Amino acid sequence: MYDTKYSMNHFKEFSIHSRLSEIQSIEKYSSPYDILIVGGGITGAATARDAALRGLKVLLVEKGDFASGTSSRSSKLVHGGVRYLEQFELGLVMESTAERARLWRLAPQLVSPIPFLFPAYKNSRVPLWQLSCGLWLYDILALFRTPGLHKTYFKKRCLKEEPAMEQDGLVGAQFYWDGATDDSLLTLANIIDAREAGAICVSRVMCHEISFENSPDGTPHSARLTDETNQKEFNVKFRAVVFATGPWTDIALKGCAPQLPFPKLMQATRGSHIVVSKEVLPARHAVVMTHPIDGRVLFSIPWGDFTIIGTTDIFDNQAPEKTAITSDEIDYLIKSASFYFPNNPIKRDDVVSTWSGLRPLVAPSNGEGEGASEISRDHYLEWRDPGALVITGGKLTTHREMAAQCVDLLLKQCASWKSSLSQGFTPCPTLERPFPQLCFPKEKAVQLKTPPLGNSEASRLSLNTVQQILMTQSVMSIEDFCVRRTQLFYKEGDNGFSTLNKLKPLFCESLGWNDAEWETSLAAYKGYVNANVYRPLGRQN
Repeated sequence: MYDTKYSMNHFKEFSIHSRLSEIQSIEKYSSPYDILIVGGGITGAATARDAALRGLKVLLVEKGDFASGTSSRSSKLVHGGVRYLEQFELGLVMESTAERARLWRLAPQLVSPIPFLFPAYKNSRVPLWQLSCGLWLYDILALFRTPGLHKTYFKKRCLKEEPAMEQDGLVGAQFYWDGATDDSLLTLANIIDAREAGAICVSRVMCHEISFENSPDGTPHSARLTDETNQKEFNVKFRAVVFATGPWTDIALKGCAPQLPFPKLMQATRGSHIVVSKEVLPARHAVVMTHPIDGRVLFSIPWGDFTIIGTTDIFDNQAPEKTAITSDEIDYLIKSASFYFPNNPIKRDDVVSTWSGLRPLVAPSNGEGEGASEISRDHYLEWRDPGALVITGGKLTTHREMAAQCVDLLLKQCASWKSSLSQGFTPCPTLERPFPQLCFPKEKAVQLKTPPLGNSEASRLSLNTVQQILMTQSVMSIEDFCVRRTQLFYKEGDNGFSTLNKLKPLFCESLGWNDAEWETSLAAYKGYVNANVYRPLGRQN
């Protein structure tokens, strides 16, 4: 977990109980919302934050948990995009490095610098000197807004920094800085700040059908929503809708608004990762690896007491919610890490956890086929009368800028409407606004004079901190808690089950669950672990 200091009273309550009252207020609200945002990943959350801070009446609905799709399945990096230099996407690099620097400054508890090494071997496609030239350009495009400039390490210094790295044929490595984050909590920080500014943001609410009025003058439209916790349907009115549904974009447009003239937009690729303990792969830096089979770039990334290895990049046309790592992908990632760290071979049994998600990549407009790694990571933003805007693609790093562009375009299109959307073009309010702090002190729970709940990641948790999470971070299920709030799923050897045994009374008291509801949520979490760890590894649950 990341760390911070706040009391339960610092934010509005954001719990299973406050959600119930918010659903009731939505049902009773007869006036139109200025904006209905469909999708509670990083893009929708940032758009809600930006719009609410400009004074708009915002309703955001998410069919699952906040960040439960792509936005919790990244490489946990806020990066400038070194590899985009080779594709001459210099504008994307400039935008990414500017936003990375901004996040370092405005969200230091959630985004922090991380040192990288980019090694070069005698047979590497890109020699050491060429890497240095590229990183000089990288530093320049970043306007030198990093903890330090890149450095060239020759073999001796390189092995001093990373003694476990493959020595045979090693020429050296380039040292540079990038950023690490907790993607789930960064999304949640946007949601919480949006709520502080007056937005209503509810999870487990599905948008089924939108009825548009024909007149593009701000006449209120309507949407049919379903509370997924009880299947109760209700309608809302709104003046404009933003689809921020990531890899679900084509599905959402077809299901909610088939009358809109949007083409098929998405050409998603699957990115998968594995996690092993630091003892198994003791990398001190994030290391850029070129896969020995196909030459793809991937990373090994230090992650507290663990190391992340990823990511794959494979075209995937299945339903996004069914995305999971395959056994072949696990072997592929292990092979790359073992090639670069031959003295620390990884066995399949060393894998503690995995995750897999779909990148919401926009299909090339020329219709020509491209490799999965060659499709642009830039975003797509398009308005359609009488009141719909689609935003998709892009990167976690640039979420704030994407949201600002989205709201700017929305206000521009609605300038002639007789509503609060036409009250003038309000400047973007997020350029210098700090993000809220969401987590807890770095001290171990025992130092806080409260008993720790377990080893590794659980050692940072006490009953007091768990209760804060449950009451202020919109926990609706055990999966929410273990996967997207505390990382117990990723960083406990048993994926958090032993810790959960100690938490049942607190969960039931805080969330109002009975024994049956606890067992239902526990069974669902077991299913998640089985799909993402046991099944692809061939283990028995």
